[in-house]
Amino acid sequence: MKRVFRPYYLLLSAILTMTVIAGSAVAQTKKVIKTENARPSSAWTGDQLYKEFCAACHGADGKGNGPATSALKNNPTDLTQITRHNSSKYPDAKMHDIILGTQAIAAHGNNEMPVWGDVFKSISANQTFGEMRVDMLVKYLQSIQR
Repeated sequence: MKRVFRPYYLLLSAILTMTVIAGSAVAQTKKVIKTENARPSSAWTGDQLYKEFCAACHGADGKGNGPATSALKNNPTDLTQITRHNSSKYPDAKMHDIILGTQAIAAHGNNEMPVWGDVFKSISANQTFGEMRVDMLVKYLQSIQR
């Protein structure tokens, strides 16, 4: 029996090949979020702490444009506008509580933003040093207000 070449086999093969190629291209563009455990940090000043713990999401300038932004569900807050959004008064205690994780932020939903209180305490010699780091970070955030 003689085989008859059918053009639709060629079309089906081309569609299947394009589907596989497109699927692999999509798989390559998917962002992978790398998580790491807390490690000892020598950062003690507010700007050092900010660069080490906050800049990846909030950006070096605090405007919410860090390199990790594209992997997040929600855009990070512009930290230079905290005072403006709080009746022109910087909310020290509120910022302290947010960093510690004792005050939830509605925009963070299920704690997408890491809270650093426990991390600072775990990488410090004691709880007091962890609190000091939080205070330094709060003061730094106040210094970048526009």
